[in-house]
Amino acid sequence: MEIVCLPHERGDTASCVTYFETLGVPRTARLLDIGCRHGSFLENLRRRGYEDIAGLDVDAAAITEGEAAYPALKGRLTAYDGDRLPFEAGTFDVITMFDVIEHIKDIDGYMAKVKTLLRPGGLLVFQTPNIVIDVPYWIIALRLFTREKLRWMFTEHCSLQTYGSLRRLLRRAGFAEIIIERNSLDTAFKRDHVRQTLGWTGLVILRVSNYFPMPLYPNFWGHARVR
Repeated sequence: MEIVCLPHERGDTASCVTYFETLGVPRTARLLDIGCRHGSFLENLRRRGYEDIAGLDVDAAAITEGEAAYPALKGRLTAYDGDRLPFEAGTFDVITMFDVIEHIKDIDGYMAKVKTLLRPGGLLVFQTPNIVIDVPYWIIALRLFTREKLRWMFTEHCSLQTYGSLRRLLRRAGFAEIIIERNSLDTAFKRDHVRQTLGWTGLVILRVSNYFPMPLYPNFWGHARVR
C-alpha cells in the first residue's frame, strides 16, 4: 500500500510504517503516537485498518495542518506541553515514539510516565539516533564549528543514547523484553537528506553504514514490553 506523507515532513514516515508492520500488532490495538507532528504515521495506520489511534505533539500548528490534510484524524491529535501526558494509566496497548527520546530533557522521568500509560503486556515501539553517529554527522552536515552552534545542537538533541545507555534507560523505566535492532537506512527520505547535506560521499557512507555493528549503527529501532 502507498505511503502518504506531507512534502515537508521532518521524519522518515515510510521507515516508521514499514518497521511497525514487521511487529504484527493487531488492528484492534489501542495506539498512541507520541511526537505525531502532522499525524502522517497515524494516517498510514488508519488506512491499514487501525482505528483506535491517537497522537500527541508539542507543535499545535503542525497538528492543525495535519488535521486539514487528513480529515479522518480530526479530534484524534492533541497538543501538549511536552511533559504531562494527558491520559489515564493503562489506556493503551501500544505507544510509538519515533525521533522523540533524544528531545526529552528528563528522559528517565518521561519514560517512567510513558510506561504507566501502557496496559500490562503493552508494547513500546521506538526509534532514536545513536549519539556516536548523530553528533559528528550534524557537526559536519550543518557546519556546527562554534560553541554557540554546538550548544544549540545539544539543546535540541539533549538525550541522545548509545546502544548500552538506551537499553539501561528502558530497564530503569520498567520495560522488559527489550529489542534494539536495525531498520534499513537505504530509503528515499534518507538518500535525499544525506545527498543534500553531505553530497555523493554521504550516499556511499549511508550504504556502507547498513553493515555497521549495532553499537555503531546510526539509528536504533526497537520495541519493549511492560512487565
